[in-house]
Amino acid sequence: MTFLLITFLTLLLFYLGTGKVKKIALIRFIWLTFISLLAIFGYFKNTTSTPPRFIIVIIGSILLALYSIKTIDPDKIKFKTLLLLHSLRLPIEIGLWHLYLKSEIPKIMTFNGYNFDIIMGISALIIYCLLQVNHQKKLFKFMYYWNIMGILLLSVIVGIAILSAPFPFQQFALEQPNQALLKFPYVLLPGIIVPMVYASHFIALNRLKNVISVM
Repeated sequence: MTFLLITFLTLLLFYLGTGKVKKIALIRFIWLTFISLLAIFGYFKNTTSTPPRFIIVIIGSILLALYSIKTIDPDKIKFKTLLLLHSLRLPIEIGLWHLYLKSEIPKIMTFNGYNFDIIMGISALIIYCLLQVNHQKKLFKFMYYWNIMGILLLSVIVGIAILSAPFPFQQFALEQPNQALLKFPYVLLPGIIVPMVYASHFIALNRLKNVISVM
């Protein structure tokens, strides 16, 4: 229930922070329903097929992120709302730690391994608070590089998660593979939350680039 709440909040904050584009919200809801049903019926648990069935989630997530980046108008985004979205990365990391304790994911995927994405969740809250008291322009350049760092840190854990899953090309965590993300509701992390986080970063970068250029 906690993870479903985080997913719902991510959807809501992305919708509010990117101009309330109803078409994207509808597509995400359809996609969420589709991959949730597949996960509930155990479709992704078959990891021996070639290519792995989970590739549906990977390709769909990439297309969803690209479509969002192309469709959303950067001028309509709300930085503060998107920062709240990124702050959800903090409870997500805590959730991943609990999944590790239940032997559902490897330690390498947690903040006690090589997952430093918790930094983005904590720093997002700090920047949000600073925006409440400081002039926004003082933080624009910092936020530009902060978003780049967020993309890099997220890409690291995404790569680790894929290479830790029990697929034929698994490279990490052979003793305790990444199994949770093949199940409901955790499939929503790579399928829904990750593409929204990526899209939020790239859209913010497009907006910040324009703002900085006229400063």
